[in-house]
Amino acid sequence: MREPAVKKVLYWCDTCNVPLIGRRCGCGADGRQIPLLQPYDLRPALKADMDLITRLVRERFGVVPLPKIVLLNKTGGTDRADLVILNGNRFGWLTFDPVERRFSLDIAPEALLSILPHATRGIVALEEHLDAGRGKVRIGGKRFPLQTPAPDGTVIVTYRGKVGTGIVREGHIKVKELSPVTPETFRDPDWSLAVERNRYHLKNLERAAVRTIRQHMHDRPNANVSFSGGKDSAAVLHLARKAGVTKAFFIDTGIELPETLEYIESQGVEIVRKAGDFFQAVEKVGPPGKDHRWCCKLLKLHPLKIYLAEIGPSVTMQGNRWYESWNRADLDETSQNPANPLQLNVSPIRSWRALEVFLYLWWRKVPINPLYEKGLERIGCFLCPAMLESEYEALRVMHPDLTRRWDAFLERWAAKTGMPEAYCTWGLWRWRALPPKMREVCREKGIAVNDDYTLRPLPEEERREAPAKPEPAAPAVPTDTGEFSVDAVRKDFPILGDVVYLDSAAMSFAPEPVVAAQVEFEHRYRANVGRGVHRFTRIATQRYWHAHEKVARFIGGEDGTTVFTKNTTEAINMVAQGLCWKPGDRVITTVLEHHSNLLPWRALARQGVALDVVGINEDYSLDLAALEDAVTDTTRLVTVTHASNAIGVVAPIKEIGRICRDRGVLLLVDAAQSVPHMPVDVSRIGCDFLCFSGQKMLGPTGTGVLWMREPNLEPLMLGGGMVEAVTEDGYVPAEGYGRYEAGTPNISGGIGLGVAADYLSKIGMEKIRRHEERLTTRLIGGLSAIDGVRVYAPADPASRIGVVSFTVEGFHPHEIAQHLDEEADILVRSGYHCCQPLLEYLGLPDGAVRASIALYTTEQEIDLLIAAVGEIARGA
Repeated sequence: MREPAVKKVLYWCDTCNVPLIGRRCGCGADGRQIPLLQPYDLRPALKADMDLITRLVRERFGVVPLPKIVLLNKTGGTDRADLVILNGNRFGWLTFDPVERRFSLDIAPEALLSILPHATRGIVALEEHLDAGRGKVRIGGKRFPLQTPAPDGTVIVTYRGKVGTGIVREGHIKVKELSPVTPETFRDPDWSLAVERNRYHLKNLERAAVRTIRQHMHDRPNANVSFSGGKDSAAVLHLARKAGVTKAFFIDTGIELPETLEYIESQGVEIVRKAGDFFQAVEKVGPPGKDHRWCCKLLKLHPLKIYLAEIGPSVTMQGNRWYESWNRADLDETSQNPANPLQLNVSPIRSWRALEVFLYLWWRKVPINPLYEKGLERIGCFLCPAMLESEYEALRVMHPDLTRRWDAFLERWAAKTGMPEAYCTWGLWRWRALPPKMREVCREKGIAVNDDYTLRPLPEEERREAPAKPEPAAPAVPTDTGEFSVDAVRKDFPILGDVVYLDSAAMSFAPEPVVAAQVEFEHRYRANVGRGVHRFTRIATQRYWHAHEKVARFIGGEDGTTVFTKNTTEAINMVAQGLCWKPGDRVITTVLEHHSNLLPWRALARQGVALDVVGINEDYSLDLAALEDAVTDTTRLVTVTHASNAIGVVAPIKEIGRICRDRGVLLLVDAAQSVPHMPVDVSRIGCDFLCFSGQKMLGPTGTGVLWMREPNLEPLMLGGGMVEAVTEDGYVPAEGYGRYEAGTPNISGGIGLGVAADYLSKIGMEKIRRHEERLTTRLIGGLSAIDGVRVYAPADPASRIGVVSFTVEGFHPHEIAQHLDEEADILVRSGYHCCQPLLEYLGLPDGAVRASIALYTTEQEIDLLIAAVGEIARGA
């Protein structure tokens, strides 16, 4: 990486005793050069810094007055490491030890000019510790034993009229070079004089920055400022407003410090609240690191994508500077945002150091985030991995409620993954692969590190038991507004968080209560059902039977027979093979059907059963008139999907039920896509069979339901569990659902399915329907507005569910799905969706992309999909 034209020296006016950002002081004197340390960034020591330095100096040397102007030159170290500059000299090195959790200040020899006149302790007279008969010895750089103890750390050393500094360690002192020192008296100006003496240079910086902004503010249709709440963005906001840019935005990550939010609100900046749930994501993927900042994508880049998609292409002024990190050391004046083609970034203060920023803000009397005065050098999320451990210690005092939550998570995660105690207490969680400085600390302290520089988990016998995980939030219940809290619901789905899941039509996620019910079966009473009298089997039998009742009640089917199956496919096949067919019988279905509601009926051709397939209208609705015309005296069964899993259209199922009842025809409804998303009541539909899957309605995989108005099917399978008695030449079938569930069923899955039905009922299917309808309308509207995107969905919200298929001109559906996954963390389905005849009927030989919504889908996730598809359509 090339090194930018950074300033590697600080100029100091000895006449005024102030730092300079240019060579000449406002008083007319030329500044003296002071070499700086990488990364050459300087900042003023503010109140908390001054209090800290004052305390450390007094603890060591007594009441030593410090000037009002003190500078900090950030340097490298295991945590905070600053070169302290005052009175135009290096004063010492302020560091924080993340292991010992304490600050130290090691003074430089130049500090003696300020300290000597006032020091009352921390002085070692070396003559008192040397043997009297040793004669003259060379002192500099040597290590001597102490005759009387002295506290470890930096001390002032005197010897034969010379003065220097030394380090005391374990009863010995190592002395640096000694020399005569003449204490000096310095002027003690405040920062207002420093601002005044730098006014000329500040004007030049302002003029250049404003010129840069004006030069680029019309490069895109919109101009705005990305405001973070920190000092750099505060300067850029002021500069941009001087240049004529009026809009600014701040992305609220949801884990911001309250002082920052209050400050931002006071600045008239738009707050964008579209971030994901960090604490839900972190429970799944673990803490972010400086080398693995997945949180920025979730909490910053995704909301930015949504925001820019709403306002359009923008040139955004930002506060990035060369001196912040070597990652930004080659930052150009303008740069295309690599994560979002809609944004051109402009960095008008990229050559400024923090010193210039603070002086400028003080000069223009721009309000500054109060957290700087409280000791934070970097403003951001309260648990950002880029934060120093020293800053986090300050936050523990300022906001114990916030830090306790994060500390508790780290402890749980460390116990879960077998990390040593230092993972939490030293802040080693801040890296996935430890940098050299932290690897050296681990080596010295005996903490094992793998070859790839990750922390080595402890042996099993040394691991701590994970602290109890907090109870999951209760599912969201109906409120007075008639809605439910999506955020509360999402807490029951730990798999969510770091991805946007829009494939619930294929597989919904299971909430914690469903998972817990299955685990409880395995841990507490695992036993077969209906085949014994011991306590475990009685519990299992009762709860499995109760699950059937729950599911029946959920669909208004208490008067029928509810059978548990593996899935919708098995349920439909049970009907196809359980009815007694004769040659000439006819079955009517539609072009909307899933393959599972098509292939079983085609297979009946071997028995002489004909199949009629009804088409759809131009608005994707079922051609009801054609279906009614197709029903004849030979029609035995109409089998139709309640809601299409490909284009989301809802069939007029009540009208179809009326037709079937009037003609004496059986009706089977494939409700796999309707039961999870809308109220379904078989007593109102008037169907004879209702089939649906558990895995699409928050239940376990391998579960499904066949509801029958009358148990008039021949069992598909024979064997144990489906009989009351077996004789030499026959058997007596069991009553109820047992007749159709031969063999050992999926007991835990069935119990979990009952819990899923209760979960949905508690929230309320009408509320879920309204929520998904609103999001579907938003999704269709957003996608339809993108050039090159075609949406396949009914226009009437009442005639559709949250299943939306679309294509993007010039892209194969699989390309789109892969891009959304890899670039935007959005999971959708692509292809035929097991509806190939329908997709080909619609002129889609390659299929389509399908986004499907569930009760846990958020508005922000819909907006992110729209934004990401827009990028694809633009060829970005």
